[in-house]
Formats: sequence, C-alpha cells, structure tokens
Amino acid sequence: MKVYIKRYEKKPDNDVTFYETIVSVDAIKPYKVSESEWNVLRPYVEEINDGKKENNKDIRISAGWCDLYAIVDEKDWGILAESKHFYILREYEDASIYSKPDSRHIASVGDFYGEPEDAYIDPDERFCITIGCGIIKYMLREPYEGYMYDRETPQWIEVGRQGDIEWCNRIEEVTDSYVEVSLEGDDRRRFNLETLEKMQLK
Repeated sequence: MKVYIKRYEKKPDNDVTFYETIVSVDAIKPYKVSESEWNVLRPYVEEINDGKKENNKDIRISAGWCDLYAIVDEKDWGILAESKHFYILREYEDASIYSKPDSRHIASVGDFYGEPEDAYIDPDERFCITIGCGIIKYMLREPYEGYMYDRETPQWIEVGRQGDIEWCNRIEEVTDSYVEVSLEGDDRRRFNLETLEKMQLK
C-alpha cells in the first residue's frame, strides 16, 4: 500500500500555500520526512495502510499541515511505473524516479511538454522509459544525472521530442529488442530498444 502525503502551510488568513507531496510505501518513513514529523504522522499513515481509513486530513506537524490519502489507482496519483526497488512519479511536467521503500528522490528521468503519459521500468532495473512528448530511455546507474534538455550524455537517449514530435500515449510492449507505443489517433510506433531508432511494425 502507498499513502500520498500532501504537506502544506497556511497563511495567517487561513489561505493554503501548497508545499510538497511525498509518498509513503508500506508505512515506511519517507526520506524527506523528519523523525519528529514521522512520530506524528505514523499512526495516521498506518491507519490508511491497514485499510481502516481512506484518508486523514489536517494533521498538524511542525512545518505546517498534512493531508493523507490512500493510493488506489496509482496513475491517478501520478505513479507511472514501479519495480522492486524503484517507482516513477509524475510531478507536473517532470518524471522522477524514487527508491523504495524510503521514497528518496534519485533523479529526474524526463521532462515533457504537457506531462509524461506513461513509463516502464526494466525488470532487471537496468533502465526506464518515459513517454509523452517523445520518448526518453534513462539508464539506471551512477551517476544518476538529472535529465536536462539539449544535453548529450550516456545517462539517457531520447527521440521524437523536437521537429517531428511523436505524441505518445501508452507503452504497449517492451521486448529485448524494441519498445512499442501507441500515439495520438490510435497509431502505433516501434522503436529499437538500444538506439530508439524507428522500426517497421510487423
């Protein structure tokens, strides 16, 4: 079970200032939550994790307030893909990879005009793929360089993000040799898994 933690501040007039969102995996303390904050939040998180409640709201902590929600449909909460040790979280136009179970932010693995639509993590956790406005394949290895536009690096390769843009909706299939995605208008494309060059659909 994952619990979505929305941490925010309130102004003197009670207007809410959004602060940040965090995910707790299996009621484990997230990396960005302090011990003192976790001492307050833990029983509320455990209630949700144990299925006793769907949410807990307006919990006072030292740095503001928190609302907690059970994550049922993960993509509705921005979790695009998951493996044994990682998950990919959509945050506006960014896709970032986090470690499990402590939810430590590792790196941005893509930035997409609009927002990322789908993601895939290799079962052996060698790489991940995120799609939306084009495709980005990110290698899951040191130094975990955060994604940046207009940068060539062994950390990632990308295609269909400038000029003839590939507007991708969903990852359909990943094999040892290719990744197949669906595009706007129900079309499909197949790309070489190693190079992301276009391939012919058979």
